[in-house]
Parts: sequence; C-alpha cells; structure tokens
Amino acid sequence: MDLKAFLTSTHYFSDLSDSELNTLIEASTVEECRPGQKIVSRGQPGRFLFVLITGKAEVNFTDTLGAKLFSATLKSGDVFGEMSIMTGEPEAADVVAVEPSQYIAAPRDMFSQVIVGNPAALHKIAALITKRMTQKEQNEALLAQYKSSRQDNPDPYDLNFSSALKPAKILVINCGSSSLKYSLFDTSNPTPLIEGLIEKIGTNASYHKVKSQKSEIKNETAVPDFPKAFLEMETALTDSTIGAIAAFDEIDAVGHRVVHGGDKFKNSAVITDEVIEGIRQCIPLAPLHNPYNLAGVEEMRKHLPGKGAVAVFDTAFHQNMPESAYLYAISRDLGQIYHVSENIRRYGFHGTNHNYVSLTAATYLKRSVRELRIISCHLGNGASICAIDHGTSVDTSMGMTPLEGLAMGTRCGDIDPGALIYLLNSGLSVKEVDNLLNKESGLKGLTGLSNDMREILDAADSGNDRAKTAVSLFCYRLKKYIAAYAAVLGGIDALVFTAGIGENSAAIRGRVCHGLENIGLVISKEANEKAKVKRGHIEEISAAGSQIKILVVAADEERMIARETLHALNIAKVREAAAPEVKAKRQIPVYITGHHVHLCEKDFATLFGEGKTLTKKHQLRQQLSFVAEETLTLSGPLGKIENVRVVAPLKTETQVEISRTEEFKLGIDAPVRVSGDLEGSASITLEGPAGSVKLESGVICARRHIHMTPADALSYGIRDHDIVSVAVLGRKDVVFSDVFVRVNPNYTLELHLDTDEANSAAISDAATARILEIQSRAFI
Repeated sequence: MDLKAFLTSTHYFSDLSDSELNTLIEASTVEECRPGQKIVSRGQPGRFLFVLITGKAEVNFTDTLGAKLFSATLKSGDVFGEMSIMTGEPEAADVVAVEPSQYIAAPRDMFSQVIVGNPAALHKIAALITKRMTQKEQNEALLAQYKSSRQDNPDPYDLNFSSALKPAKILVINCGSSSLKYSLFDTSNPTPLIEGLIEKIGTNASYHKVKSQKSEIKNETAVPDFPKAFLEMETALTDSTIGAIAAFDEIDAVGHRVVHGGDKFKNSAVITDEVIEGIRQCIPLAPLHNPYNLAGVEEMRKHLPGKGAVAVFDTAFHQNMPESAYLYAISRDLGQIYHVSENIRRYGFHGTNHNYVSLTAATYLKRSVRELRIISCHLGNGASICAIDHGTSVDTSMGMTPLEGLAMGTRCGDIDPGALIYLLNSGLSVKEVDNLLNKESGLKGLTGLSNDMREILDAADSGNDRAKTAVSLFCYRLKKYIAAYAAVLGGIDALVFTAGIGENSAAIRGRVCHGLENIGLVISKEANEKAKVKRGHIEEISAAGSQIKILVVAADEERMIARETLHALNIAKVREAAAPEVKAKRQIPVYITGHHVHLCEKDFATLFGEGKTLTKKHQLRQQLSFVAEETLTLSGPLGKIENVRVVAPLKTETQVEISRTEEFKLGIDAPVRVSGDLEGSASITLEGPAGSVKLESGVICARRHIHMTPADALSYGIRDHDIVSVAVLGRKDVVFSDVFVRVNPNYTLELHLDTDEANSAAISDAATARILEIQSRAFI
C-alpha cells in the first residue's frame, strides 16, 4: 500500500507536507492482526499513536470484573492511542481487531515532533484529544478506568526502559578519585550487558574486575592514570570473548554520575560546555568527588565525540526540599559579613537511589508515587534516610556534605559543632579533624575494629561491648530519624530498606523496626529473616497487620542513571522540535493566587445553610471558575484569617489553599501540593455564617503550576503532569523551576504563582512568562 497516499486521504494527516509524511512513515511500522487479536492491551505503556489502515477494531473499556463500560468501533483512517501523547499514562482500554486488519504504529514522540510545526494538523489532533478528555471527565466510570490503568502497567516509571522505541546502548560512568566503575545497558534488556570496576588507579595494586552475561574475570593490571583506565574499559567492552559490543561507537549515549550539583542543577542535564562549567563551579562543595566526575566527562568526550551525554546528580532529587529543611540556622548574610560563600546549606546525597527505590516501591504497591508517603533508608558504608512526600524529597539526613546525619561506616554523622571547635582548640589541625570525622569515626571509630557491619555484628554476638554499643547507636539514630520523618510526612505508607546493610542485614532491619509498632510499623520476623533481594526484585517484610508496608529493595543507581540519560536526551529532542514561534514569541499570562477555598456541596450547606447557592463576584480566566461573594474564616491553632473567598464550582472534596506566610499565622504546616492532592495534608476549622466544619485534612500550599489546553500542550511539546522551568519576564527575568503542568480542555493558558512567591520576586498580575525547558516527563 502507498502509505503516503493513504495518510494524505485521512482527516488527521491530510495537511502534512511530503517531508513531514516521509519523516513519520520512516519512523513508523505497519502491522497486521487477525480477528480477536489485541492491538493494544489495557495497562500497556502508551508509546504509539495508531492509525487503522484496513479492517475494523473495537475499543473496549471494562471494569475490574470484565464488564463492558464503554465501547467504540474503529474503521479505516481512525486513530487511537492519542491520549498517550497528552498524558504519558498507560493505555486504559483494550483495542481488539474485529476482522483481519492492518494498522500503522507511529512513535509518540516522533509524531509529536512532526505535528508541532504544522498548525493545521496540530489543531485537528488537539480537537480529538479535547473530545476524548471531555468524555473522560464527564464519565465517572471511564475516569476511574483511566486512573486505575497504571495498576496493569508493568513498568509505569520506565525503570526497565519501556519508553525506548528502539534498542539503545547506554554506558554509565562513575569516576572516583582512584576508581572507574562502569555499566553498559541495552534498553531491550533490563540486565546490564557488562559491569566493570577498575580500582586503585595510579598504584602498583591496581586491578580490573569485569562481569558480563557470559563470564566474570579479575585481572591485576597496571593502570597508571585515568586515560589508561578508559582504554582498559574500552578494550573490555569490545572484547569478543565477553560479547558486549563489537565496536565502541555502538554506544548511543553516556550517563555520568556527578556527586554535587549545588543549587544549579535540579534535574539531570544534557552535557554542554555550560553544564561542564556548572559542575566545575560546584567543585568547592565536593572537592573529593566533582573533579574526578568531571575528568570522566571530559575523557569520554574524547572517546565518543558527538554522542549524547548526560550528568546525573546525587543532589538533584533533594533540590525541592523546603527552606525549613535545607537551611542551617546561621547568618544568611555570610557573604556580606564574613566574605565567604553563601552556599552553606543542606543539599543531601544518594538522591539517585532514593528516587529509584521510591519508584520501585510505587510500582510494587500498584499506586502512583504521587499518592504515597515513603521513607527510604539507604544503609551502606555511607548511609542516609529520606522523607519522600508524594514523589518529592522533603527532607534527608545528609547535609551540605555526606558527613551529616546517621552514623556510618567511617563518618560520624550528627555531632555538636562545638566538639569540632574543641578539637581545633586542642591542637588538631583542620586536616586532622577532617580525617578524624570522615575516615576514623562512625562504626570504625566506635568499635576500633572495622567499618563492616557484618564483622561488627559477629563481634557483638561474641560479647564485644564496643561492637554492641556501635550496633545500638546505629539503630537508635536510624529509628529516631524514621519517627521524626513520620511526623514530617504526617504518616507513612511504606518504609524501604536499601543498599548493602539495608538489603542484607535482617538483624539491623529487625532492631530498627522493633519498638515502632506504635506508629504502625510491624515487621514479620519470618519474612525478614528469609528476605534475599537482587537487582530488579523487591521483598515485603511487613507483618500481615502492619499499617505500613516494609520493603527491601536492591539499590540500582546505575539503572537509574541509564534511565535518566534516556529521558534527558529525549526531552532535549522534544525541546528542539517545539515550534520556533512558540518558543520565541508566545508568552504566558501570570496569575497571582491568593488564599481561597473550594467547597464540597455538603460543607457548603453546613457553612452557608441548606438551599443556598454561590453568588458570582467576578469571573476568573479559567472558564468554569469564578470568585464568589461568599467568604469564610479560617481558624487554626494559633490564629484566624477572615474574609477568605470561596471559589466556584463546588468540588467533590473541600480544599483550602494558603501561602507560607498564612501557614505561620494559623499555626499549621501545610504541604506544597498540586490541587486535589489532599491526603495527609493539614487540618483546619472553617467558620461560616450558618455553622463550622472541622477538616481533618485539606489545607495545602498550592504548587506553582501552568494551566493549558491540549492545543497549547501539543504546540509546546508538553504532556499533562510534566514538570517545567519558566522565566517570568521583566526588567530582570525571574526563573522558577519545578512548575507543574495541568492540561484540560476547559483551561486557559496561565501560570499560577502564590502571593509569597510573587511578592518576594516583585511580580504582578500584569507579568508574563515563557517556558524554558521540560525538567521531567510524566510517567504516571
């Protein structure tokens, strides 16, 4: 069949140019199916836009018992899978061939890139998506099916690279001061093709360990410097007896672990000269790591010039912590008073693995990570704990350096700064104190024996009192952090143990959980002792009656770096393809959102009286919303805020949105959340003219966000729930990162900032903004 002629004859593709059609056809495949065969399965990752060429197919939405909720018949020229372009969610329905059929499968991202530059085609696809989204919103059963479809998706967060439309080989590099660790992934296989470690570079004791799917070897070899180490790696990767790759240039992309991104990098970044300079500027924050991470970046540029490369930062996952979590209580005018760096703040580390285990736990629990409160315990020679609220790190134990927090193998963890002053005044040099705290403290310092928890547990079992004390201190500090983070999160859905000690020591897991039954943590002694995890697997060790799931997840930072590399490069392609006129000219109006209340029908009746209705004061830009004449009083433990407007329409749940300043006045701690994400949020009392309502939860500080229509989203190359950065335009552009995108046919294009953010940056409602980049893609 002449595909170009066929597509030109269809409604949605008739406006594409010859070159656009050629691009689309070249990237697509043509498939055949027999009657009764599924073309699309519910829960399948939405990676393609499909066009039926010949035959007929049926779209079936069914409930969990298999009863049909909704169906539609597809004929030649009809498209399906279009919602995946907009939402990133898995397919919500089965599409089954009714008779022998042919169809085109066009890669979602490629299709988006083609239509972005064609206004007529974009308009038609946007109209179709608008129709589908409207149908979904108006049918509660259908909406529930879309929301539950992720439960049938085996890889909702792309941890097994299911977003890769064709196999890609990704090399992951972790370059240390005297070591080179590497892994080669093929996205068609979740298991690494090869893993290698070159240790003790520059010494007479250097060696090279290589593990592949075929063999495992260790060679003692002279590796005098890093250029030689990279040549050794290249030789191993292309060794025919190992069987990874035939030639080094088969590698499609490189992902680099970079320890410290400071506050410059909130996400993984495609490596450019500008990014390299940013990493270099962070060297003072991590002088033992960043120079060597950077050396690895520059060395790989020589070996694979022109190939995509991405920096993945240990600190990036923690960059959205609130000020109350990342600030130290020292002068904020250090630069002016003492002429030193003002970068003294908490950054946190192990972020790549904390993020990985949270996504793995969400996949196991078959829930969106944006619905969960997770505490992740990364317990190895370096140890940290992280409080993850609805997918965002809100606190972590490590600080400006990896020295703060838990007791570790050789690091002291939390210590009174006065003790350091005492040591310095006692005659120790700065270098000696540094060495003491980082290399001679922690488990090693407490026991005088070892930094290896296995040896310490054996010594404790043999009666060694110092070993017993070290184990008790390690577990006590971890238990204290868990309880503190449970309070920060307002409850826990899952506690995760990961890394060497977390994965392998049942004794430590049992000791830590013992005594935490009062907060809902009940461990199964039998499951805990039997738990053995390996990469890609998860063990549940909570008892049947535990309110909180206790999970053991194998750390896999290399896989996460490969995933981040794949995503960052794909996002860069989308950004480059976005319509030039959109990127350069289109500006987004800014709306400053003050405090307001959305009420459900029941609470409205209680507060204002039965039979009352909302009275419009003035219309908002969002089509279905208006500010009402009706007002309420918010009453918190420490104060009240009067004359707070109600905003229409009425919702299914009551929600209060306030600013950080108002939090303080009321005496409550409201999380920063997307509208509608209310589980575990703050409590408050609403006082109205006819009565009062006590909300156990429902108060949030609204996360900054952009409203846009499907047409807007397509033109920007953006999906619903993407995270972007924006510049608010003025005499001096103000950049906001971590801006949540919400797409709905009823929306009007608008950036929403709360009053605190706007006031601190001197932004008014007359301001406009432009999107700078997609920071992360929606995969829920």
